[in-house]
Amino acid sequence: MSTDLSSRIRDFIKSEAVLVIAAVAAVASMAAFPLTPATLSTYIGYIDMRTIGLLFCLMTVVAGLGRAGLLNAIRDWLMTRVGSARTLTFILINVVFISAMLVTNDVALITFVPLALALFMQATPRATIATVVAITFTANLGSMCTPIGNPQNIFLVSAFSMDLGAFFATVLPVGALSYLCCIALTLLVPTEHLEDVNRGETSPVRPRLLALYHMLFALCIACVGHAISWQLCCAAVAAACLVLDRRVFMSLDASLLVTFICFFVFVGNLKQIGSISSFIGGIMEGREVLVSALASQIISNVPAAIMLSGFTDNVQALLLGTNIGGLGTPIASLASLISLRIYARMPHAQTGRYLLWFCAINICLLALLLFIAFILF
Repeated sequence: MSTDLSSRIRDFIKSEAVLVIAAVAAVASMAAFPLTPATLSTYIGYIDMRTIGLLFCLMTVVAGLGRAGLLNAIRDWLMTRVGSARTLTFILINVVFISAMLVTNDVALITFVPLALALFMQATPRATIATVVAITFTANLGSMCTPIGNPQNIFLVSAFSMDLGAFFATVLPVGALSYLCCIALTLLVPTEHLEDVNRGETSPVRPRLLALYHMLFALCIACVGHAISWQLCCAAVAAACLVLDRRVFMSLDASLLVTFICFFVFVGNLKQIGSISSFIGGIMEGREVLVSALASQIISNVPAAIMLSGFTDNVQALLLGTNIGGLGTPIASLASLISLRIYARMPHAQTGRYLLWFCAINICLLALLLFIAFILF
C-alpha cells in the first residue's frame, strides 16, 4: 500500500512539476506572512481573478472545439496532402502557426506532433527530428502573436490592462520575423518522398457543438478586448456548457489554474518583503527583456511572467522577454516538453539526437530574436 502511494506521489510530481514548485513556493512564502483570518482579504487580493476567469473560459472553449471535432478535421485535411517531406513540413508549419495563435501552443503540439510522427513514419530520422523541432518552435512563437495564444499573454494583457493596439504593436514585428524563421527551418528537412498514410477514414464533426464553441470563442475575444466583463464571460461559458455539453469540464486542466493561484500568492508575499522587492526591481530595471528571457530558461516562461510582473511596469518588454524566452532549453516553454515526450515514446526514437537538434536550433534563434528585441526596446 505504502509503495503504491509513493509511486503515485512520484508520478504526480513528475507530471505536475511546475504545480508542485508553485505550491511549495507559495507555502514557503507564508512563513513571512502567515495566512490568518486577518490576512485573508490580503491573500485574496493577490489573485488576479480576471486572469483566472479568462483562462477558465479559454480552456473550456478550446477543449470544446476539440470535442466538436474541429482539430481532427484539420488533421484529416492534412492527411491528404502527403508528398515530399519538405513540402509537408511547410504545410504543417503554417497550420501550427495559425492554430497556436487561436488554441494555444500546447494544444497545437498535442494535436499535430502525433500527426507529424504518423506521416513521417517511413521517413529518415533527420526528416522526422527536423520536422518535430520546427513545429515545436513554430507553436511557441505563433502563440506569441495573439493575447490568447498562451497563458503568459492572457495574464500580462489582463494584469496590466494592456490595450490590444499596444499588444500587437509590441509582438507583431518579432512575430513576423519569427514566421520567416519558421519557414526557413524547412530547408533543414530533406526533400524525400513520403508514402500516403491516409486510409480514407475521416473523423466526425459535430456541427451543433462547433457552432456553440465558435460563439463562445467570440465571447472570449470580446472579453479580452474589454468589450464585456470577465464575470459575464465566465457566467455565459459556464451556463452554456452546463446545459449543452457538461462533459467538457472533464477535459479541463485544473492544475494550470491552481498553479497560477499559487504563483500569485508567492509573488504577493515576496513583494511585501522590502529588501527582496528592491533587489529584484533593481535587477529588472532596464533589463526586462533579458532577465525575463533568462528566467524562462530555468523556471519556464509562464511562471517567469507571473513572478517578474510584480517588479516592473514595462509590460511590453516583459511580454517580449517571456515569449522569446520560450526558446532555448526544453523547459523554457512547457509546451516544448510535450513534443519531447511524444517523440521519445515513438519506436526507434533518437532522443539524444533530438535534444541536440532542439537545443542548437532554439539557442541560435533565441539569440537572434533577443537581438531584434533589444533593437526594438
